[in-house]
Amino acid sequence: MSNIAAALKAEIVRISRKEIKPVAKPLRTTGAYLRKTVAQLKKRIEVLESENKRLISFYKNAQEKQSALSPEIAQKARVSSKNVASLRRKLGLTLDGFSKLLGVSRQAIYTMEKKHGRLKLRSGTLANLLALRGVGRREAKRRLEEIS
Repeated sequence: MSNIAAALKAEIVRISRKEIKPVAKPLRTTGAYLRKTVAQLKKRIEVLESENKRLISFYKNAQEKQSALSPEIAQKARVSSKNVASLRRKLGLTLDGFSKLLGVSRQAIYTMEKKHGRLKLRSGTLANLLALRGVGRREAKRRLEEIS
């Protein structure tokens, strides 16, 4: 009797597997495709994150180089009230916007523009002013938005 039960059980298992194969095959192929896609996306994210880190460090280094002011350049740079006023007009900025970019008060910009002769500025202010000399309107507005 146990032989009949074992044979019946084996036959049921065989038929069940035969019936399940066509149903399970599309699921297996879809699962494999999804695993492959996820692996590709993970690799892509890794590459993008490393590129992002590299660009961030490059941008920070570029800003540090731009804001770093050597003593020779500071002594050679001649800044007058006319220079400050014309730079502000060239960039199309108000006293408030220009003062934020330089890191000084609105009154300081007003005083700089009204003073006669060569201006004696602090090194940080001078560095910021010299950095703005080579900048256009769009870049100045973008920097101002970053600060605000």
